[in-house]
Amino acid sequence: MSVSVSTNGKSRIPTIALSTRWHSEPGRPQWIAAHNFAAEYTLNPSAPQDLAQHVDPLLAAGVPVRYHGFFPQDDLGHQDPVAAENALAVQLTALEAMRGRGEQVITVHIGLSPQTPLDPDRAVENLTRLNERAKQLNITVCLENLRYGPTSNPEVVVTWAKAAGTQITLDVGHAVTSPRVSSGELTVIDYIDIYDGRIFEAHIYERETDRHHPPQDMSILGPIIDRLQETRCNWWTIELTDYAEALSTRTLLLDYLANKS
Repeated sequence: MSVSVSTNGKSRIPTIALSTRWHSEPGRPQWIAAHNFAAEYTLNPSAPQDLAQHVDPLLAAGVPVRYHGFFPQDDLGHQDPVAAENALAVQLTALEAMRGRGEQVITVHIGLSPQTPLDPDRAVENLTRLNERAKQLNITVCLENLRYGPTSNPEVVVTWAKAAGTQITLDVGHAVTSPRVSSGELTVIDYIDIYDGRIFEAHIYERETDRHHPPQDMSILGPIIDRLQETRCNWWTIELTDYAEALSTRTLLLDYLANKS
């Protein structure tokens, strides 16, 4: 496989993964393996323990796998203490399911559903509890920035991550289309600076509307990639469903890095 981190002149080549979900079209894991991507696997929120049937074929093919805990109905920071406790139980089950399978890294979210009322103190408390169990299992938890809501603010993300002891996943498309970047108040470079060395992986695509959009060139992503290269982040997940878009995005990224050497 040609997806491991290596050095190419002045530019590090990170592991480049493609997103895949428990309900992705049949054959996607095989396509990922055939095209030398790593994989970031989104678990089934109703049955995270069922991941083996999708992940084991990837691992058997030598594909590096990390995990994406996309649980919009199970928010750790829910204002309702019962709902928050149930959400924690779901996410703890996800940790147990991924234990020992692939790279022991999972990205989690707080505030995925705009309709969910949040309690910031409960969010930090439950993120801390989740991370404490993850540490016992030798799993790294990363908190992702979202497009809207409290975790669209990089100051909130880093404050909660520091309080809970987690790392951070930088979602580039979320940052690019967040209100504060769209208004010109911040840049995505500011996000990286604010995250204070905690960026453990990145989700790479150009922007989000009702879908994730690929880059057509590197005019937007280029400066972001330059700054990311100065961090310890060595895993980039291309969050695109379309195969052609995924391939063209990887080509753009690799060509850009090669030209920096």
